[in-house]
Amino acid sequence: MHTHLIRSGFQRTNQPYRFILVLLFFLLSACDNGLGPPTCQVEFPPLPPAWQAILGSPHWRVTWIGPEGTWETLETHQRLLTIKVLSEWTTPVIAYPYWPERGIHPDIMRPGGGLFPFDWESDRIRLSWQGGVEALVYRELAAHAEAPTRGTPRLPHYFNWPRFRALLEGPDLPEAVQQDLWAADWKGICLKIAQSGFDRRRIVPQAREELQVPVDDSGPWIGTSPFGEPIYQEAGNVLHLQVSGNVDTYLSSEGMLRCTQGAWMWIPFSE
Repeated sequence: MHTHLIRSGFQRTNQPYRFILVLLFFLLSACDNGLGPPTCQVEFPPLPPAWQAILGSPHWRVTWIGPEGTWETLETHQRLLTIKVLSEWTTPVIAYPYWPERGIHPDIMRPGGGLFPFDWESDRIRLSWQGGVEALVYRELAAHAEAPTRGTPRLPHYFNWPRFRALLEGPDLPEAVQQDLWAADWKGICLKIAQSGFDRRRIVPQAREELQVPVDDSGPWIGTSPFGEPIYQEAGNVLHLQVSGNVDTYLSSEGMLRCTQGAWMWIPFSE
């Protein structure tokens, strides 16, 4: 299999924090006293059974912060992957599943992920689907820290990740978000965190509306969240979907529906 590596610049912080953190990076590197070995294997999460049955084994687009403090991206069809991570503070690994032969690109399905060093053990980072939420929140906070809209940048490696992870696993979230962590609008939540700090009361489900789609395919249908249950229906009946204000996607073995509130498009898979 071919592996493709792409690097993109990532400035850790804006002034005056950049100089201090860069100095800290070099001091820790010189002392060789980081949190763990910078080289580790990435173990992808197992696919939900419905995803595996309908789509088969995926390719993965993996994004992480490398030892030089840059975002790096690698695409692979392997089950295990070896990468080097920035180990001086908490850093994310994000893994997007995709199926290029079916036209399912990396920006469609929700990612898995993990945080170094919390998910690192015995030279391996074990990714999970909950970790995909955590890693995406990290990346969103990093983007806001790069271009803060107000006040002091809130650096993602100083965020209270143990508390946040416990919250995602606990009973204090709204029921809809407990059942599907991707039901929340994490980009909007991250913007509010960057502006005024974290408050768990901001984690609420996105507003959704029912969309009725007449389809011939009986399914099962899957959404883009690994936490969602497959949808079954009788052939020829109307498919009842809950869609947000963004573009939502539902897939069967025959093709995918791209939906917004009030409109939809059917895209059959190529033979």
